[in-house]
Amino acid sequence: MLRGQSAQATAASSEPANPREQAILELYRALDEDAQREIQSAAEEKKRLKALEQRLQELEAVVADIKRLA
Repeated sequence: MLRGQSAQATAASSEPANPREQAILELYRALDEDAQREIQSAAEEKKRLKALEQRLQELEAVVADIKRLA
């Protein structure tokens, strides 16, 4: 039973969830492999930077707390 749900979840997650996502996917698929790689690389870099910004905000909050307690 769980396997069936897992397979359904995997299938559902591979399909676009909304019209905007569908349009982006269609544009992406129309590009050549090099262009797709560039987009993937840019998206991965954006994700990495977002994670770093989040971590920086967390560290800034810790530093602010330390200064407040000192």
